[in-house]
Amino acid sequence: MVDLSSPHRKRVILIILALAFIGWVLWETRQSLVPFVLGGVFAYLMAPVVNLFQLVFPRRGVLAGVGRVFAILLTYAIFLSVLVTAGFYLIPPLLRETVEFIEELPRYWQIARREFDLLMTYYEEEVPDPWKEQIEDSLGELGSQVLSTIRSALMMTLGAVSTIIGFAAGLALLPLWMYYVLRDRSEGAERFYTMWPRTWQYDVRNMVMIVDRVFSAYIRGQIFVSVTVGVATGITMWLIGVEPALVLGLLAGVTNLIPILGPIIAFFIIALVALATEPDRLWLVALAFIGIQQLESTFLVPRIHGYAVRVHPAIVMVLVVIGGSLWGLWGMIVILPLAAAARDVFVYVYSRIEDPDETTDIEEPEPLEELEDADHRDRRSIADSS
Repeated sequence: MVDLSSPHRKRVILIILALAFIGWVLWETRQSLVPFVLGGVFAYLMAPVVNLFQLVFPRRGVLAGVGRVFAILLTYAIFLSVLVTAGFYLIPPLLRETVEFIEELPRYWQIARREFDLLMTYYEEEVPDPWKEQIEDSLGELGSQVLSTIRSALMMTLGAVSTIIGFAAGLALLPLWMYYVLRDRSEGAERFYTMWPRTWQYDVRNMVMIVDRVFSAYIRGQIFVSVTVGVATGITMWLIGVEPALVLGLLAGVTNLIPILGPIIAFFIIALVALATEPDRLWLVALAFIGIQQLESTFLVPRIHGYAVRVHPAIVMVLVVIGGSLWGLWGMIVILPLAAAARDVFVYVYSRIEDPDETTDIEEPEPLEELEDADHRDRRSIADSS
């Protein structure tokens, strides 16, 4: 029988029950909370910029108290200016090309079926029977995974439609919610730490730092890689003469959020479009994708995955399949940083159990120039001034 007389154990049970209740509420209202999830990601990305602008304001005096407010408003103004400018120049042609792309989908499908029939004829006549069995087994597993991912994405879409009122309300409140999150980020973190037993606070703080380090580097880095790949693909398709180049670049950037599998999906879709519109330039499309993937795999991904997650590509492939099986499309996107953060937290907890007297703070690795997190520098500056 577990002894519940200890105040420490009562606190632990209370925390577990509170977290379980909060988790249940969040899960039941998950469709309506999508805007806040997006807002949390945006706030997470904007936080270093806000901290950087805050350093410009005096640390003492009247302006010190309003420095963060002005830093948030300045960050809002910059992001809004970028969005308005991008929307003015990119949204109209993007909408036009998207409509044209959707209208052409039946023709693309007919051409794909024709080419598939030719490929199957060659397959039946030329491929040996032992190879056929292995290929068909592999394709069957891949097809099941793709269908599961599509089904999950459709269910998420239908669920979002059914909760459109809550979604719209969250979207309307999003800018104000992000403002409060950015303004009171440090105070909220400190209150979160004080909720835990005093003997746990040191370890909880370090584990949060571990997760923050993995996610901040991965999210910012992955967005940088996806934007780079999308822009490079769009420009390359425009130079080759494959239309709609803007939509194809956007498609390549979005699918690139899925590790390993995303670029393959983008290539097949763009190759299908090239086959239907400019078949004589298909080889140029293939060469362009090889060049872009070499750029990504040689210079970009090692700096992201190597710094943030440190996971071997073979394990990444397995994780992508696991994430797709568990949570569909979103699972394929978030499984890698989740697994890396869980691994690092496990290693930390294991080392603390082995040597509980060790109280050395976690040593932060030297950040990359492109991914440098200004938040840590800002914390040190504020601590020194106080």
